[in-house]
Amino acid sequence: MLKTVVAIVLSVVAVALLSVPGLAKLEKAEMTTAAVIADAYSRGELSHAEMMLQKAYSVYAPWRVREDFVGGVTDKCGSPIVDELRLALPDLPVDVADEIRELRARPSCANYIETTHFRIHYDTSGTHAILSTAYRDAIATHAENVWNEEIVTMGFRSPPPDGSDPDGGGGNDLYDIYVQELGAGLYGYCQPTYYYSGGGYPANAATSYIVIDNNYPYSQFGYPDPVDPMKITVAHEFNHGVQGAHDVNEPTWYKECTSTWIEDVVYDGVNDYRNYLPYFMNNTYQSLNYNPSGGLRWYGVCAWNFYLYENYGYQIIVDNWYALEGSSNTFGLMDIVLGTYGSSMEEAYLDFAIWCWFCGTARDDGNHFEEGRYWDDISIMRGHNSYPTVIGVPTPGWEPDNYGCNYVVFNNTGGGYDGLLVEYDGPQPASTGNAAFLNYDSATGPTGEYGEIPLNGFGIGDLTVEGWDGMSQVGLVIANTDASADNMSYSYTASQVETGIGEGNSVVALKAASPNPFAETTSIAYSVPTGGGLVDIVVYDVNGREVRTLVHENKGGGAGTVVWDGLDNTGERVASGVYFAKLDVDGLTASGKLIMLK
Repeated sequence: MLKTVVAIVLSVVAVALLSVPGLAKLEKAEMTTAAVIADAYSRGELSHAEMMLQKAYSVYAPWRVREDFVGGVTDKCGSPIVDELRLALPDLPVDVADEIRELRARPSCANYIETTHFRIHYDTSGTHAILSTAYRDAIATHAENVWNEEIVTMGFRSPPPDGSDPDGGGGNDLYDIYVQELGAGLYGYCQPTYYYSGGGYPANAATSYIVIDNNYPYSQFGYPDPVDPMKITVAHEFNHGVQGAHDVNEPTWYKECTSTWIEDVVYDGVNDYRNYLPYFMNNTYQSLNYNPSGGLRWYGVCAWNFYLYENYGYQIIVDNWYALEGSSNTFGLMDIVLGTYGSSMEEAYLDFAIWCWFCGTARDDGNHFEEGRYWDDISIMRGHNSYPTVIGVPTPGWEPDNYGCNYVVFNNTGGGYDGLLVEYDGPQPASTGNAAFLNYDSATGPTGEYGEIPLNGFGIGDLTVEGWDGMSQVGLVIANTDASADNMSYSYTASQVETGIGEGNSVVALKAASPNPFAETTSIAYSVPTGGGLVDIVVYDVNGREVRTLVHENKGGGAGTVVWDGLDNTGERVASGVYFAKLDVDGLTASGKLIMLK
C-alpha cells in the first residue's frame, strides 16, 4: 500500500520556483569518467561490451581509457563499477570477458609490510612508487585503527581469510591493501575475489582486497596532507570488504551509503562526504536507492545513515547488515530492524525528510543533523508569494518516487494575517495511506517542529499554522513512504486566514463538510467573527470557476450551517470530482475541499 507523508516547515530563506534538476546536459568536465562512458553508450557511440571494457579500464588501467571519455570529476569509489563488471561478465563476449578478468587480477608489488590484521603491498620505484616510507607507515597505522573501529568497536563481521583462495590470496590470511597509482579517476576500490566456503560466515560472504592511491596529489584531491584522503579511503574501502563478509550481493546504493557514512564516523575531522551531499539534496524526489550510471548520488545518500546513526546509534547500521544477509530486500529488512527500535521505514522516512529541511546555515536549528549547518540546502520544487494559491500539483519530473520527497515554500510577503491554512490531498485511491507534519520557524526566533496534520480516510487534511504574521515562510514537505510505488500524485493549496487566537472572539472558519465525499447533499459548517459582516460562501471547481453561490448576505457573529445539494447556479447537477468551498467575511477567508461522487 502506498504511504504518503506531508510536512510543513518554516524558514527564513526566500525561495523562488526552480526548474527540474538534471534537465540541463552536463559537460564532460562536470562528469566522472564512468558517467562520460555511460553517456556515450546511451547515445549509441559504444556497444554494451565496449562500454564495460572502457569502465574496466577506468578502474584497473586508467591510462587505457579513450581520451574523449575521460571526465573532469574524480569518482569517490571504484567499487560500484567493480560490482557492475562482476555481474555483467557472464553475458559479455568471451574476448571482452577474458580481458576484464586479466585487468582485475591482483596487482603485483615488490614489497610488503605486515601489521596485526593487514599485509600492505607497495613499490618503491616505477609508476606505482609509494610516496614515502612515512606514508606507508601511516597506511599501516590507520588500517589498524579502522579495523578496531569497524570490527572491534562496532561489531561488523571481519572479512573472510583469503589465504586458501584459488589464487593464493595475498600470500596469507591477512587482509590485503595494495598501494597503486590510480590516475585521476578514483580514491580507491574494493575487489571481491571468491565466495567463501569456510565456516562462520553466511552463504554470500566473499573474500576481497582493497586498492588505494599511492600519493593522493593535492591537484586532484585538494588535500594538503595526503594522509587525509588516504585514511578515509581505507575506512571506506575496507568497509566494502566488511560488507562482503555479510553479503557481497547487496545493492550498491546501500554499500556506498554505509561506506561513505562510516568514513566520517571513523575520521570525523576530514568531512570528505560533504562533497557528495548536493548530488542527493538537489533531487530528493528520487528514491533513496536511485543513482544514474556513473553518478555520485549514492555517496550523498549517506545522509540516510547519518539520520539512523544520530537517532539510534551505530548499532542500527550494524543490525541492518546482519539482517540483510542473504536477501536484497533492503527496505523491507530495514523496516523490520527499525521495528526493533520502535519505528518503521514509513515513520523514519517521514522524519528523515523533515530533518533534511533543517540543513544549511539559515535553517539549522541545532536539533537535527549534527553537522547540518555545513550541509547544502535541499532543493525547493516551488515557491509561493500570493494567497490563496492556485491548486498545486507536482512539477512534471518532480513526482516523488518511493522514499522520495518534495519541498514547497510559502513566503510571507505581508498582509497582517496571523494564520496560514495549508490543505493537502494525497494520491488516490482513497485507501492509500497518508500522513502530514508541520515544522515552524519564526522570522526572528527559533526553528522547530510544529505538529501533525490530521488526514481523513481519503488522505485529505488541513492545518492552520498559527503565528503566521511573525514568520517569514512556511515549508511544505511531501514524502512518498512507499517501498516501490513511484511518480506519486497529490495536490495542495494555501490560504492566509485570521485565527482570532487571543482575541476572545469567534473566528472565520469553514469546518469539514459532512458527509465528504458525498453523492447527493453535504452540510458545511462555518463560523463568523463577533460583530458579523457580509458573508459569502461560494463553491468553485478545480480550475477556479464559480459553480454555486450558497450564501450571500449579512450575518451576525457565530456558527452556521449551509447545505449544498450538488447543483450549480443553473440548477444542473455537477459532475463527479473535486470542488472547493470558500467562505469570505468582509475580506477574511477560509476554504475547504468537497468531493462529489455519483
